[in-house]
Amino acid sequence: MKQRMTEKAGGADMELVLHPRSEIDARTKGLQSRMEDLDGAIIFQSVDMLYFSGTAQEGLVYVPSEPEAEAVVMVRKSLERAREESPLDVRPLRSLKNLKADLTIPDGARIGLELDVLPFNNYARVKAALGDAELVDVSEEIKQVRSVKSKFEIRLIRAAARILEAGIGSVPEHLREGMTEIELAARLEAEMRSLGHQGSLRFRRFNHDLPLGHLMAGPNAAYPSYVASPTGGVGPSLLQPQGPGFRKIKRNEPVLVDYGGVYNGYIADETRIFSLGRLPEDLEEAHAAALEVERSVAEALRPGNSGREIYEISESRGEELGYSDALGGPLGAKCGFVGHGVGLEIDEYPVLGPVDHEILPNMTVAVEPKMIYPGVGVVGIEDTFLTTDSGPTRLTRLPQEIWRV
Repeated sequence: MKQRMTEKAGGADMELVLHPRSEIDARTKGLQSRMEDLDGAIIFQSVDMLYFSGTAQEGLVYVPSEPEAEAVVMVRKSLERAREESPLDVRPLRSLKNLKADLTIPDGARIGLELDVLPFNNYARVKAALGDAELVDVSEEIKQVRSVKSKFEIRLIRAAARILEAGIGSVPEHLREGMTEIELAARLEAEMRSLGHQGSLRFRRFNHDLPLGHLMAGPNAAYPSYVASPTGGVGPSLLQPQGPGFRKIKRNEPVLVDYGGVYNGYIADETRIFSLGRLPEDLEEAHAAALEVERSVAEALRPGNSGREIYEISESRGEELGYSDALGGPLGAKCGFVGHGVGLEIDEYPVLGPVDHEILPNMTVAVEPKMIYPGVGVVGIEDTFLTTDSGPTRLTRLPQEIWRV
C-alpha cells in the first residue's frame, strides 16, 4: 500500500498523506475495547469514516466488536479512489437494504451508530435493513478514542501549526488602516491555502458551519452570534453570521485573528491580537491578564486532572486578576469553557469546561482565555498544547504579546 499520494498545487508538490494500516488497526482496536455489549458499529460520518478507514469517500465503515475481526469499508462513490486511500477491504455499497447480509450481522444484534450526527433518514434506513437489531449511540466512545492522538496525528497537527503561524504571521504585511476585515482575511487565508490548508474547518455540532477563522476588528469582534465560541462577529451574511465582515479597520483598536490551521485534515488553533498603533491602556492590561490565565491553565493541563478542574482554575484566576466580568464573555453571555480538543474537528474532546473529561497524555488541546467587551472589542490569546506526562508542550509558537503594526 502506498504511504502517500502527491498532487500538483500552485506549482508545488503537495502531499496527500495516507493513513498506514497500523494506524487504522490501532484506532479500530481502541473502539472495540469500548464496545462492551455491542456486536458492532456502523460509521457514516465522513470524519469518523476517515479516522477508522483512511478514506472519506461516500459510504460506511463497519467495525465488528470481536478484537480479532477487521473493519470493513463499503463505498458508493468513488470506489476506485477509496481503494487507493484505505488499507482496508473496500467493497461496493449498492444498497442499504442488503446491509444485514453484506456485513453478516446476526439477528437481534446491538449495533452502534453516531446518533449525535446521523440524519434521521439514514437511521430509519438502517433500522429497516437490520430488522430486529437494537440501534444504540456509540458517538461518545468514538469521541473518546479520537481524543488521544497518535504520533502520526501529532506530526500532522504540528504541520498544521506551522501553516497557521505562516498565515497569522503574515498579518503585519497586509494590515492597513481602512481595509475591511474580509480583505485582510482573504490575504491571510491565501497564505495558508498556498501551503496546503484544505480551505475548510470541520465542526461536529449541528448547524455549525465555520469560516476558516474569526478575524474581526474593534466592536465587531465582540458582536454576539450563535456559534459555540467566545467570539462571534457580524460575518458576511445572515446565513454566515460570524467571522469577518465588511467593517473597515481603524487605528488603535484590537484586531482579533483567531484561525484554525489545517494540514491533511488535522487542525491546530491559534489566536493573536494585532493593532495599528497602541491600544488603550485598559485593553493592554486585559490582554496581559489573559496571558496569565493561559499560563495557569497550561500548568494544570496535566494527565489526571479533569476539564472541570481546569475550567475552575481559569475562572478563579480570572477573578483574582479582576476580570471575571469579561473572561469568556460578558455576564449572562459567557461561552462556558476555556479550551477544547482539536484534531480532525475543531470541537473534539476534552472540553475544558464544567464536564468531567479526564486529561490523558497525547491530547491536543486549544486553550483560549479571551476578554470580551461589547461595543469595544476583544483581547486575549489562544494556543494549541500537546499534553505529556511531564507537562504540556505549546505547539503554536508565535509571540503572544499584542502585535503593533
